Amino acid sequence: MLLRIEDTDVERSKQHHAEQIITALQWLGIGWDEGPLFQSDRMERYRERVNELLELGSAYRCYCSVEELDADRAAAEHGGRQYKYSGKCRNASEGGFSAGIGSHVVRFKVPAGTIDFEDLIRGKVQFEGDQIDDFVLLRSDGFPTYHLSVVVDDIDMEITLVARGDDHLSNTPKHILLFQAFGATVPSFAHLPLILGSDRKRLSKRTGATSAEEYRDMGILPDALFNFLLLLGWAPGGDREIISREEASSLFDLREVNKAPAVFDEEKLLWLNGQYLNRLSAEQIYPHLQRFFKHENEDLERLFRVVTLHKSRVRTLKDLAELIQSYFEPDDALIYEDEAVKKHLGEAAIAERMTALRDALRSTEPFDETNTEATLRTLASRTGIGAGKYIHPLRVALTGRSNSPPIFDVAVALGKETVLRRLDVLLQRLSQPTPAN
Repeated sequence: MLLRIEDTDVERSKQHHAEQIITALQWLGIGWDEGPLFQSDRMERYRERVNELLELGSAYRCYCSVEELDADRAAAEHGGRQYKYSGKCRNASEGGFSAGIGSHVVRFKVPAGTIDFEDLIRGKVQFEGDQIDDFVLLRSDGFPTYHLSVVVDDIDMEITLVARGDDHLSNTPKHILLFQAFGATVPSFAHLPLILGSDRKRLSKRTGATSAEEYRDMGILPDALFNFLLLLGWAPGGDREIISREEASSLFDLREVNKAPAVFDEEKLLWLNGQYLNRLSAEQIYPHLQRFFKHENEDLERLFRVVTLHKSRVRTLKDLAELIQSYFEPDDALIYEDEAVKKHLGEAAIAERMTALRDALRSTEPFDETNTEATLRTLASRTGIGAGKYIHPLRVALTGRSNSPPIFDVAVALGKETVLRRLDVLLQRLSQPTPAN
């Protein structure tokens, strides 16, 4: 893979755009063998090749002013005709390209005849030369157009396959003519279906078009996004949704890509990300999760236990980080959800019950899931109170929430000392008078 940054459009090309491309590819785990190569470093090469076309008579200088061209375009629109350059400068007899002879562009002289090619996705495609404008190769400021720069690069870099979006289909006949004019082998072409938003219109910011980094910041795993993008317009067969890169590499065929546009379904991406989170180990998730923590976490043993407990309950890394943050908060800083307090801490006997549970857990050894559960249920049986009357307040004390993974798993993940401290905090809060409304 060769990474080429097409940055000859001065108005639209910025350094941070190139950096964003490189960063996104690295995050997605897509490496390259050569590059990045920047077209802006190859300006002399493009001018050199334009000069060749001028000498061959395949290109010509056009001195028409912007005002003239705008007037012709307006006249065509007024007459209900498709605008096409008049060809006023086409037959000017000139030599090679040289600067300093007046403001001009260089146009390609499109020959008459049919341009056809076999697209790997769309099949046979045909264009008529007389419907194609004499397109610009070199602008008046000396900068090459997209058409010139990509074809010169494709020739020099020995590109054999050009796979790009369906919106480039109308550019392909121009590029084929340029390859032929340069006497170069025409590569194969594959035009990929465009991606639509959930509203079935072309993808926009509102419907999911954003940078890879923004999905990273949402808490999407790179392998999940890779998998999701792979399935936009292609399927491995059957009902399979999860597919590894290795499997995709052996199964993927451009000829099997759908011609119809694909819909970017963010809900499916979130579902797919949840599937990946559930399948990965805590150790595999950890490098991606770090960026979402508020503070440096040194207790990796606890972290891995907690991630294992919660990874099946969320769909993004961001949600996972928020859900497990309470395990690492200072015990007296844990915030109780209002609804959990109303539902499970309202009885007068709660303090007495939680004191008994705290004392029982203090003597529980070893402090594992089996023994902690046995301790609680034995206490409930001895006092004649349902186990739920102990479990729910304990959950609030340990997590601040009404819902969590199995509470005995939570207790073991926190560790005995933390459990006892959080029960002490609960008892202290219960001893404080409730503020008057």
